[in-house]
Amino acid sequence: MRQAYEFEPSDDGFEVFFRGKSLGNIIPAKESSGRHCFYLGWDDRKSPRTYRGKNKAAQALHALHKLAAEARKRHWSIEKLLVMAWDERPRASDAR
Repeated sequence: MRQAYEFEPSDDGFEVFFRGKSLGNIIPAKESSGRHCFYLGWDDRKSPRTYRGKNKAAQALHALHKLAAEARKRHWSIEKLLVMAWDERPRASDAR
Protein backbone atom coordinates (compact mmCIF):
# COMPACT_ATOMS: atom_id res chain seq x y z
CA MET A 1 0.00 0.00 0.00
CA ARG A 2 1.31 3.44 -0.92
CA GLN A 3 1.50 6.20 1.68
CA ALA A 4 -0.68 9.27 1.12
CA TYR A 5 2.20 11.68 1.72
CA GLU A 6 5.80 11.56 0.58
CA PHE A 7 8.55 13.18 2.60
CA GLU A 8 11.76 14.46 1.09
CA PRO A 9 14.52 15.56 3.49
CA SER A 10 15.44 19.25 3.23
CA ASP A 11 17.97 21.46 4.99
CA ASP A 12 15.72 22.18 7.97
CA GLY A 13 13.19 19.32 7.94
CA PHE A 14 11.04 17.64 5.30
CA GLU A 15 9.26 18.82 2.19
CA VAL A 16 5.83 17.20 2.00
CA PHE A 17 4.34 15.98 -1.29
CA PHE A 18 0.85 14.75 -2.07
CA ARG A 19 0.40 13.07 -5.46
CA GLY A 20 3.65 14.64 -6.63
CA LYS A 21 2.67 18.19 -5.65
CA SER A 22 4.56 20.04 -2.92
CA LEU A 23 2.42 21.14 0.02
CA GLY A 24 5.20 22.84 2.00
CA ASN A 25 7.75 22.05 4.70
CA ILE A 26 7.51 20.57 8.17
CA ILE A 27 10.26 21.05 10.71
CA PRO A 28 11.14 18.62 13.51
CA ALA A 29 11.12 19.90 17.08
CA LYS A 30 10.70 18.64 20.63
CA GLU A 31 7.91 19.35 23.07
CA SER A 32 8.82 20.50 26.58
CA SER A 33 8.29 16.88 27.65
CA GLY A 34 11.02 15.80 25.23
CA ARG A 35 8.63 14.10 22.82
CA HIS A 36 9.38 14.52 19.11
CA CYS A 37 6.95 16.63 17.11
CA PHE A 38 6.76 18.76 13.97
CA TYR A 39 5.60 22.26 13.10
CA LEU A 40 4.71 23.86 9.78
CA GLY A 41 7.63 25.54 8.04
CA TRP A 42 5.91 28.89 7.55
CA ASP A 43 4.69 29.10 11.16
CA ASP A 44 7.26 31.60 12.42
CA ARG A 45 5.55 32.43 15.71
CA LYS A 46 7.54 32.23 18.94
CA SER A 47 5.59 29.11 19.97
CA PRO A 48 4.30 27.47 16.77
CA ARG A 49 1.56 24.84 16.91
CA THR A 50 3.13 21.40 16.95
CA TYR A 51 1.86 18.10 15.58
CA ARG A 52 2.81 14.68 16.87
CA GLY A 53 4.03 12.71 13.90
CA LYS A 54 4.94 13.54 10.31
CA ASN A 55 1.58 12.37 8.98
CA LYS A 56 -0.41 14.65 11.32
CA ALA A 57 1.72 17.64 10.28
CA ALA A 58 1.29 16.64 6.62
CA GLN A 59 -2.48 16.41 7.10
CA ALA A 60 -2.50 19.95 8.52
CA LEU A 61 -0.50 21.22 5.52
CA HIS A 62 -2.88 19.44 3.17
CA ALA A 63 -5.99 20.89 4.85
CA LEU A 64 -4.55 24.42 4.65
CA HIS A 65 -3.51 23.88 1.04
CA LYS A 66 -7.06 22.82 0.09
CA LEU A 67 -8.59 25.78 1.96
CA ALA A 68 -6.25 28.24 0.24
CA ALA A 69 -7.18 26.81 -3.18
CA GLU A 70 -10.88 27.07 -2.35
CA ALA A 71 -10.43 30.66 -1.13
CA ARG A 72 -8.77 31.68 -4.40
CA LYS A 73 -11.40 29.88 -6.48
CA ARG A 74 -14.37 31.42 -4.66
CA HIS A 75 -12.78 34.84 -3.98
CA TRP A 76 -13.28 34.54 -0.22
CA SER A 77 -12.52 37.48 2.04
CA ILE A 78 -9.83 37.09 4.69
CA GLU A 79 -12.57 36.86 7.31
CA LYS A 80 -14.35 34.05 5.46
CA LEU A 81 -11.06 32.14 5.12
CA LEU A 82 -10.40 32.49 8.86
CA VAL A 83 -13.87 31.19 9.74
CA MET A 84 -13.49 28.22 7.39
CA ALA A 85 -10.00 27.45 8.73
CA TRP A 86 -11.33 27.54 12.29
CA ASP A 87 -13.96 24.96 11.35
CA GLU A 88 -11.35 22.70 9.73
CA ARG A 89 -8.95 22.64 12.67
CA PRO A 90 -8.51 19.32 14.43
CA ARG A 91 -10.47 19.02 17.65
CA ALA A 92 -8.81 18.01 20.91
CA SER A 93 -11.71 15.67 21.58
CA ASP A 94 -15.25 15.05 20.47
CA ALA A 95 -16.64 15.51 23.99
CA ARG A 96 -18.24 18.91 24.61
